Amino acid sequence: MKRRTTSVIWALGGLLLVAPGVQGQLNPGVHGARATDAFGGSYGLGVSLELDIPLFPVDFLVAGETFFPDCGNEDGCSFRGASADVHLALPVPMVQPYAAAGVVYRRTDPGGSAEVLSNQGFALGVGVNLRALVLGGYAEVRYEFVDPDDQWIARVGIRF
Repeated sequence: MKRRTTSVIWALGGLLLVAPGVQGQLNPGVHGARATDAFGGSYGLGVSLELDIPLFPVDFLVAGETFFPDCGNEDGCSFRGASADVHLALPVPMVQPYAAAGVVYRRTDPGGSAEVLSNQGFALGVGVNLRALVLGGYAEVRYEFVDPDDQWIARVGIRF
């Protein structure tokens, strides 16, 4: 399962690199994120790359993020991950709601001598893209099914 998830993320990332031949538009972005359950909840920052194909209701998005948990130990802890999603959007010009589904990879390091966990799974969510001439915005809420840390993730960001 781990190899399949990693392969899907790399394949969608590769698709985004060859996207100019598809006549799509690449939209890089940055976002803030909130994970509800990892380490009792934590905030993070991330980057994304969206392939938007004009006149087609499906967008592809690859994102990576790292969170800054307050773990309360000296050795530090970390929580980060990557995702590859497909967005099915309503064809509305400026404010575009969408449903999302994709694969997720998460790496959790509790710090100290505890074992680092690398897990993969899938996510379902909803969001909205705000389209503008130069900058656009987006907001998304998703539920990640990644054992043992199923959780809600909220993202808010801008695209260039």
